[in-house]
Amino acid sequence: MQIDTSTIEGYADMTPEQKLASLEGYDFEIPKPDYTGYIKKETFDKTASELAKLKKEALDRMDEDARAKALAEQELQALKERNAELERTSQIAGFKAKYLAQGFDDELAESTAKALAEGDTDTVFANTQKFIENHDKQVKASMLGGTKTPPAGNGQTLTKADIMKIKDTEERQKAIAANPQLFGIS
Repeated sequence: MQIDTSTIEGYADMTPEQKLASLEGYDFEIPKPDYTGYIKKETFDKTASELAKLKKEALDRMDEDARAKALAEQELQALKERNAELERTSQIAGFKAKYLAQGFDDELAESTAKALAEGDTDTVFANTQKFIENHDKQVKASMLGGTKTPPAGNGQTLTKADIMKIKDTEERQKAIAANPQLFGIS
């Protein structure tokens, strides 16, 4: 917030010390928030309790048939809401099971299933991309994990004793160089 120095009388003619003193004593006027169009909590709570009281009184005044009908309608509405929630939960569980069957982890499958049920396609696509990246990493790791180190030389596995039996010195040196771990050479 900037200070409008034109509202301070004689500000332009003041010394720097006087300007500082007048700014330190300046009274900021912070505007009060405008709550027009809003209802106070106390008013809302009072109205809600009055409404509940009037509903109860109206039910008490109704004859037995009208009361039974009103209660039945309330129960029907509650059952409809419960049914809608159960259908949504069932739909999410079905989606989750399909994602788990495809290899999604539990958390990602749950998140993706909820997003699909709610129509949040951005999240569905983002989660599918995460799955694909994780799956690719796992495939590469499993492929590399199953790869064996090829034997040195011509495919024969030589022991230290086999190498020491080689008569030709040059061949023996090549075999030692090809198998340094046998001789404690790093």
